Amino acid sequence: MKYYMSKRTTMFLLLILFVNVNFGQTRIKAMMYNVLNYSDSEVSRNKTPFLSTILGEVKPDLFMVCEMIDEIGSNYLFENSIIPFNENFQKAPFEENQSGSYSLQQMVYYNTKKLILEETRVITADTRDINQYTFKINTENGNTNPITIEVFVTHLKASTGSSNRQRRLNSIQSFVSYTNNIADDSYVLFAGDLNFYTSNEEGYQHLIDDRNPIVIIDPIDRPTPNFPDDGIDYYENYNSTYFWNNSSFRDIHSQSTRTSNIGFIDDSGSTGGLDDRFDFIMMSKNFNTSTSLYYVNDSYKVIGNNGNCYNSFISNPNCSGGYSQTLRDALIEFSDHLPIVMEIETPENTLSTNLISEINFIGSNIIKDYLKITSPNDINNLKIYSITGQLVDVKLSKNTGNDTIIIDVKHISKGIYYLSHQKLKKPLKFIKI
Repeated sequence: MKYYMSKRTTMFLLLILFVNVNFGQTRIKAMMYNVLNYSDSEVSRNKTPFLSTILGEVKPDLFMVCEMIDEIGSNYLFENSIIPFNENFQKAPFEENQSGSYSLQQMVYYNTKKLILEETRVITADTRDINQYTFKINTENGNTNPITIEVFVTHLKASTGSSNRQRRLNSIQSFVSYTNNIADDSYVLFAGDLNFYTSNEEGYQHLIDDRNPIVIIDPIDRPTPNFPDDGIDYYENYNSTYFWNNSSFRDIHSQSTRTSNIGFIDDSGSTGGLDDRFDFIMMSKNFNTSTSLYYVNDSYKVIGNNGNCYNSFISNPNCSGGYSQTLRDALIEFSDHLPIVMEIETPENTLSTNLISEINFIGSNIIKDYLKITSPNDINNLKIYSITGQLVDVKLSKNTGNDTIIIDVKHISKGIYYLSHQKLKKPLKFIKI
C-alpha cells in the first residue's frame, strides 16, 4: 500500500523539523561603538538619552566601547543607559590607561543571561591599552563543556602620516605577540576604532597575517585594492582607489556622521561626512569553521548606514532606508562614529535562569559591619561587586534552621555595592558606611 502526504502535511512536518533543528541555539550580538569622549560631564550626560534610543533599536548582548574618559562616566552610562535598556547587564571593571599619556579608554558591558565575565587583563601597547575580557557563554553545559570567547578592545592611533601608521603597527605587534599566550583554538574578537585608512597598511596586514598564532580575519572580507607594484608611494601620492575612503565602500563607512559640529551637544567630533571605515569587529578564523561557535552570515552591519550617505551627514533625509530617521537622528547626536555589530551563535542552549524567588534585606540596606539578607533559595554563588564592577571578597554564612544569610563587610571600604547572582532579576544595591 502506498501512502501519500498532502502538501499541508508536508509543510507541517518541515516546520516541525525546522523548529527541532533550531531549538536551543544561543545567539550573541556584539556591538562596538566609539562613544566620543564620554565622561562625567554635563555634555556627556545630556547626550546619554540618545544612546538609550540606539541600544533599544540594536539590542546588543556584548557592548564594547572606546573613548571612555573616566570611571565615573562609565558608571553614569551604565546606570542611566545600559540598565534602563536591559537590567540583566553588568559592567566590566574600568581600567585607567596604562599606555602613554592618553586618557581615552575602553569598556565592556554585557548581558549576564548569555555571558559570564571570567577574567580581565590589560595589554600595554603604543598610545592606548588593549583590554582583554574572557567571557564564558552561559550555557546549560557550561561547567562540563565551557565555550569561552577572548574579547580584545582597543583604540589605535589616529591620523595619517608614516609615524601614526607605525604606531598603529606597534600596537598590532603587541596584540599579535600576546596571542602566543592563549590557546591557538581560542575564539577571539578584536574590536575597536582601528583608524586604518586602507587594508594596505602595515598594521592591518600584520593583524590578518595567516602565520600569526591566532589567525584574525575580517568577517565581511572587504579589503581595498592592493597598491600597484610601480614604485609609487600612494600614501604620499594619494589615490582613493586604494583606500576605504571612496564611494565603492560607502555601505561600510563608519566615520564621520557629521559634516559640521554646529548645533550638536558634543561638538568635539570629526566632520566631513561619512567617508571612512575606521571601526571594526575582527574575529578569529575558527568562527568560520567551528560548529560549536560560529559567525552568523550577513550579520556584520554598520548601524545607521543605509549605503547612500557617502560624504553626507547620517541624519540626512536623503539617506533614508532600512535604518529609521529616528535612529539616525540619535546617532548623529551621540557620536561622530557609527556602531558596528555582528552576531555569533552556538547550538548550545542558554542556561535556564529561573529567578530567585525573593531576597530581602533584614533591616536597612545601609549597613556598617554585617549585611543580613533572607532568601528561601540556595545562593551559594552570590557575589558582591563594587560600583566600579570589581568583585569583592567577602565571607558568607547561613544561620542553621532559617533562611538568614550574614555577610561580613567590616573590611570593605565605604561606598555603594551590589549583590549579584545569575538567577537574580537584577543586582541589589546596598551602602557600606
